[in-house]
Amino acid sequence: MKAWIAIALVAALSISAFADAVLMKSGERYIGEVTEEGDSLRVKNTAFPDGVLVKKADVKVVYPKAEAMIERLEKSLQAAMAKYDEGKKAADPNPIMKAAMELLFDPELEAAEASEIYPAEKKKFDELTTRIHELRKMCRDGQRMDPPPVPADPPKPDPAKKPDPAKKPDPAKKPDPVKPDPVKPDPKPSGPPGDPATILETIRTGGPNELSGTLAGLDIPKEERLATPMMERLKTEADPQAKAALKDALGKYPGYIVVRSAENILKSKGVTDSFRCDCIDILSTKKEDKAVSMVADMAFASEMRTTRDYARGPLAAFGNLCLKPMNRYVHNTDAKTRTEAADFVASLNTPEAYGLLASCLLIGTSKELMSAAAIDVPMRDHVCDLMVKGGDKACPALVASLSNGNLRKWACFCLCKISGEGYAESDLKSWSAWWKRRAADSSGK
Repeated sequence: MKAWIAIALVAALSISAFADAVLMKSGERYIGEVTEEGDSLRVKNTAFPDGVLVKKADVKVVYPKAEAMIERLEKSLQAAMAKYDEGKKAADPNPIMKAAMELLFDPELEAAEASEIYPAEKKKFDELTTRIHELRKMCRDGQRMDPPPVPADPPKPDPAKKPDPAKKPDPAKKPDPVKPDPVKPDPKPSGPPGDPATILETIRTGGPNELSGTLAGLDIPKEERLATPMMERLKTEADPQAKAALKDALGKYPGYIVVRSAENILKSKGVTDSFRCDCIDILSTKKEDKAVSMVADMAFASEMRTTRDYARGPLAAFGNLCLKPMNRYVHNTDAKTRTEAADFVASLNTPEAYGLLASCLLIGTSKELMSAAAIDVPMRDHVCDLMVKGGDKACPALVASLSNGNLRKWACFCLCKISGEGYAESDLKSWSAWWKRRAADSSGK
């Protein structure tokens, strides 16, 4: 994903007619006709016909048009499908199937982001996401468990050792009584390291003690294909010991494996609040963007209030890592969702968190604000209150916002409330000097 962002940014900044979506480092998002003006970009849309001017240095990524992203994702799907077809014909399909799954990971993230950035094309991007999920499942099901080890050849007789010559029976000696052959017990399935099929069956149906012992004997990071069966067992498991063993084992996998195994199961039928909370516990130990994003989705998009409340503590523990997914909930079309999201972001109480909220200080009517940033005047007023309550932590973002003509008015309003000063909104020099003095006083210098 990072490579995709870097490529998109470099490509976009090298031409004069840009794509139609710009994501700022602060979390702000602008959609419209984008053109270059020196070291800045101007974004024009119906809400801002004269355009919003942003500096290239503050731009995180310039996205290609929706059509270009759809074409790119289609090509990625075709490449993965070709790998899948190749794997079906191979004697050992596993490495090829895994390579095909790797080709699908970044496109899945891109499709999810594009669905949010381009609402008009959401249906197309959602369909692409579904196709990616289906192909990834086909690749996973197309892998097979490792075959059992080939038994070693029996030892060869030692040619130097000759068998004893046959002895003649002693006629005076009575023959030994015939003893019945001992009854041999039925062979038991071997435990780890043992038959992979036995391990898989234990994960699916074994009792708590058997399951705990099996998982403890595995080299978890190397057993990638067992992650999904573990997650499926966790979905329906009620025994505390078995649940603890499964969560401990799943927590040892890299984040991208946990994300892949949890994502499809969370979208299936019959998912309980308990399972969602178990997934949150596992995902909260990971730092990958997708893991953080999934926790954010359960914290603000889950239908169950229990899940939403449970997820917000682990989400807050991510700190600034959660700001990227939280941006879509701060700029959400549902008023209650965006208000709760703004309150949550403010509770992080970091300069970066207030930098995200500063993107809501736009001028305009509710209709204009909804078109430009999916907020309204009551939301902007609420954010102003949060910024004022943030005090010094909010000041870096507010002083920086004075450089943006669309944020300047309300940023100055907040600064006046915090400082008690009365500098004009255009007096960036005085405000910067004031903040420098205040920061020095706060640090004791």
